[in-house]
Amino acid sequence: MATLSILNHDRKIFDKKYIYPVLSRRAGGLSLGINLNTNNACNWQCIYCEIPNLTRGKPESIDTKLLKEELFFWLHEITQNNFLSNHAPPDTLLKDIAFSGNGEPTAAKEFEEVINIVITAINEFKLNNLITIRLITNGSYMSDQSVQNAWSLINQTPKEVWFKIDSVDNDDIKMINQINPSLNATKKNIESCLDVSPTIIQTCVIKINGELPSKKSIDQYISFLKNYEKKLKGIHLYSLARPTEQKITTKIERLTEKELQSVADKISVLNLPISTYI
Repeated sequence: MATLSILNHDRKIFDKKYIYPVLSRRAGGLSLGINLNTNNACNWQCIYCEIPNLTRGKPESIDTKLLKEELFFWLHEITQNNFLSNHAPPDTLLKDIAFSGNGEPTAAKEFEEVINIVITAINEFKLNNLITIRLITNGSYMSDQSVQNAWSLINQTPKEVWFKIDSVDNDDIKMINQINPSLNATKKNIESCLDVSPTIIQTCVIKINGELPSKKSIDQYISFLKNYEKKLKGIHLYSLARPTEQKITTKIERLTEKELQSVADKISVLNLPISTYI
């Protein structure tokens, strides 16, 4: 019998294509994930990414009928059968339905259609005031009108966007996220996100070749987020939970609890709740 663990986020542990349950440190319980990137394609390739065989690109066409069937199956198992008692630690609760998966979910052309499926399912199972709908994103499509329109459809259930910013230093971004940095694009995307949703910044902090983030990098991060501290809901700081699946020559390491807290202390000058996850 499979037992869920924060150390194992295997999307295929229960043999479904699009919907998968995981124990989430940050959600604080069971998260029902939606994987729109079943071809393991993403427009970023972060060096700490746990997705095997990751490629650059967009999601393949999504079978929304199958996705709906899987979502309804899992919600029935979780709310009406004994899934949680059989597969999770005692007192685990369903906390969210999260767009996450094996790449950037907002790149899917069916994103709005899937949003509507999720809304229908939440209404059917009467979960409106019991869970949150979350979008875990690198933010690169948040200024697209189609994505904004889709996310705005959620108006009767709590929602949150977890918006990835690991660094705003150009050299760091090139190394960590393996993209060409554009601070103007990041500004446009975060501002668009804040227009349509409560938003939390998610930042993965790692040692690179034995080195913690530099003072320069942290100062730039603080300066950038200072512009949005009145609108943001908070910051999630976390380090590696599972080994990277990327073929890299760079040595990356998980921070200790003390090291992660030291980073949190440095950015605590921001008037924002800062949560650490180790």
